[in-house]
Amino acid sequence: MTDTLRAARQITAQQPRAARLLGALLAGAILVAILFGMSLLVGSRPITLSELKDLFGGAGSGEVHTLLWEVRLPRTVAATLVGVALAWAGTLMQSMTRNPLADPGLLGVSSGAAFAVVIGMSWLGLHSATSIAWAAVFGAAIVTALVLVIGLRGSTGDGTKLILAGVAFSMTVSGVQSAIILLNPRALDAMRSWSAGSLASPNSAVLQQSIPVLLVGAVCTLALIRPLNTLSLGDELARSLGSNPLRTRVLTSVAAACLVGAATAIAGPIGFVGLMVPHIVRPFTGPAIGRVLAASTLAGAALVLIADILARIVIWPGELPVGVVCAAIGAPVIFLAIRRKR
Repeated sequence: MTDTLRAARQITAQQPRAARLLGALLAGAILVAILFGMSLLVGSRPITLSELKDLFGGAGSGEVHTLLWEVRLPRTVAATLVGVALAWAGTLMQSMTRNPLADPGLLGVSSGAAFAVVIGMSWLGLHSATSIAWAAVFGAAIVTALVLVIGLRGSTGDGTKLILAGVAFSMTVSGVQSAIILLNPRALDAMRSWSAGSLASPNSAVLQQSIPVLLVGAVCTLALIRPLNTLSLGDELARSLGSNPLRTRVLTSVAAACLVGAATAIAGPIGFVGLMVPHIVRPFTGPAIGRVLAASTLAGAALVLIADILARIVIWPGELPVGVVCAAIGAPVIFLAIRRKR
């Protein structure tokens, strides 16, 4: 009991002042609102403020109406949801494994989604955005279930076997996926743009069908805040506080699979977001999972919105895949995090 109280006091002492956290959250909310507005206006065909004013005044052109409501708004909403989902998944993975280098791909979730899409395109003849999206969700769920069965069987509860199983599955399905693509040129052409991660033309049906999956992941995540906080004290202390580490890890994996599977269905595989965002927000939040998730909601949305806006203007009037821009932003951020920790 003494060790438990001492560990709890240590975590409490590491929490930053509430004023600093509230200030960071307020600044993040303002930034997301600004970026959301910019995302609606910026693109190969910019929308001016006067055109926006005319549109809301009832005198706007049909072109602007279609561009804003049918193209830009779904894209902006998709970028926001993908950023939040990947940021939450990264927070869950790092908290569950107590490994700051963990990301949503740690359990093979992203690889499973991509593998299912390759199988669907090359062998099953899937072409519609909706069928590809559901293939991604299904693949993420199957690989996560296999990793859980193998990684938690006979485990001592420290998560090591789970990590190893996830890495092994990720490497295996990636190798098989590469072989299939090389043997099937049609699959290679279809995967080229999808595998880079893109928000250029999000499908409204896919977005609507992914929202229930995201909600399941979000509900599981919120239910895991207290168990993950106790798990951060170590498995033995977590058990003494009435938590079940094995159940926490299973539910965390399920939540991450839902979040990453839905995000991959919407935009394809996008890396670095789940790894970056927790590192960005922890100096303002401390280690408490609830605070990290609150700040990650804003930071994840802002990061993907920034990447999507840059993707539209870097080679204007052309466009880069948002996954490429996220990777370009991610490397310097990780280097800065390493320098700060030194």
